[in-house]
Amino acid sequence: MPGQQQDYILRHIQTISRLIARLKIKGKLLSEQDRTDVNEALLFAMHLQEKNFGRPATEFLTLTADDQFAAFLRTESKITGHERCLTFVRLLRETADLYAILDRTELAAGARRLALHLALRVALDQPEEPTVVGDNVNALVTLLEGAELHPPTQELLEQYRESRT
Repeated sequence: MPGQQQDYILRHIQTISRLIARLKIKGKLLSEQDRTDVNEALLFAMHLQEKNFGRPATEFLTLTADDQFAAFLRTESKITGHERCLTFVRLLRETADLYAILDRTELAAGARRLALHLALRVALDQPEEPTVVGDNVNALVTLLEGAELHPPTQELLEQYRESRT
């Protein structure tokens, strides 16, 4: 992915992050305009995911998490594939926060579970920046504390923890 497109995606992720921060301060007192803003941000996050994957959502959303990971590495160098995957992880985390603001807890948890699975795949694939990946994994594990993980993700998490000891 050209650096310019990556910069575009990252710049707009920051915009979504600022919206989330503003709405978290308001708490449960969301106006109708706030809800509209969140829904528009969700649509925009999907647009950014499409840009990151380089294909329509209807194509990448039907892939398993492992197939999504493989898609990032298929046509890119390992480093670039990891960067794009971690960008997707960041988008999923922001998307989860948007769902949480709307009290759509299952959708938020689903986005976080997928983000964790992908972050673990990168972490176990000897990434260029293991600390950044580890920070993502740790944050997602904390956010998902008490939530049931899918068996493949739980297995990856156990492998990750074993590799850290």
